[in-house]
Amino acid sequence: MYEAHFGFTDKPFKLSPDPRFFFASPHHEKALSYLQYGLSLGEGFIVVSGPIGTGKTILVHRLLSSLDESIMAVQISTTRLSPDELVKLVASKFSVATEGLSKADILKRFEQFLFGLRQQGRRAVLLVDEAQNLPAETIEELRMLSNFQFNDKPLLQSFLLGQEELKGIIRLPEMEQLRQRIIASCNLQPFSADQVKEYILHRLNCVGWQGTPALSDGVFEAITRYTQGVPRKINILTDRLFLFACMEGLNAINTVNVEKVIAEMNEELPGQQSRETRRPAPDESQASSRYEYSAREAYDNYPAHSGSERVPQSSGSSNAFQALNEIEKVLDNVIERKIATIRKLDQLLVKKRKMLLQQGEEGIDDELILNEDYPPGLKEKYWVRQLMKSSD
Repeated sequence: MYEAHFGFTDKPFKLSPDPRFFFASPHHEKALSYLQYGLSLGEGFIVVSGPIGTGKTILVHRLLSSLDESIMAVQISTTRLSPDELVKLVASKFSVATEGLSKADILKRFEQFLFGLRQQGRRAVLLVDEAQNLPAETIEELRMLSNFQFNDKPLLQSFLLGQEELKGIIRLPEMEQLRQRIIASCNLQPFSADQVKEYILHRLNCVGWQGTPALSDGVFEAITRYTQGVPRKINILTDRLFLFACMEGLNAINTVNVEKVIAEMNEELPGQQSRETRRPAPDESQASSRYEYSAREAYDNYPAHSGSERVPQSSGSSNAFQALNEIEKVLDNVIERKIATIRKLDQLLVKKRKMLLQQGEEGIDDELILNEDYPPGLKEKYWVRQLMKSSD
């Protein structure tokens, strides 16, 4: 919709992985180099991990788009497969018949297929996405598949991509033999503030953006705060932001627009969680009277205010309780700062009203008060605008 309105050649922030939009941040460039290095060696395992939404899948698609005909690569996205189910799935992905065959027969046919591929001067590569879903014994089965060899060279090479839990699985004592075959590993990270800006502009330039709508620097800062630099979350928010600009007929996007869109998204999906631990929303009856604040934003910003790491809910009730206590402290801290800011705002309002009354002004408009007396950028805050409305 908005891509036609702004003259884009494609939708710049779509969620489906498209190698054309691959952004080579330092972490992603490093991961891609490891994958390519692993391919050049033709042996061993490569492990790429990272938090949800950090771009592991598009990294795989970028790699696959660069392969020539000498490599036959297939990708599987796993669920909790047993070792037998994995063998059957992998063989079928390489077009090896498995129906009605035992595991031993499937393995025999699969080995024959891989040997025939090597005789053609080609080799097989298996990319396992969401590998953290695999039980330890199934990952061990992957290692066993790498035992198929010809002239001391493996006939099948595997790449494991998964969320950060994958690292814990690989560290298990029973994974020692697998660890010895890992030739490189990399952990993707969310983007920094500068990289968020570069990422957004990169995707816009990929679709022929000519500067309309214009984006202020504050827009990138607001997007970074809300998304914490996670590419998938950046795509979701920025896609919605451009749709908002299209529907409102805007030729420029500022921080007020970003705050407006974020507020709408939080209102539409109040239960949406982007982290492992669910966190309570503030009392809406209190928030609506003086300010508008998102508990989700406070939690996402929590590492910036606390020296401790966030504890996943799955680590136990005691850890979850500890995490909630930490979140409560952060919320209290942020609320205190908001209240202090509001008090300062009230003082400025009173001061400005008195000055205007002394000058004989009539029909004082609160909008006139939002001028140079305010701290830089304060009048652009969405919650300040809402506060001004509520004071009328």
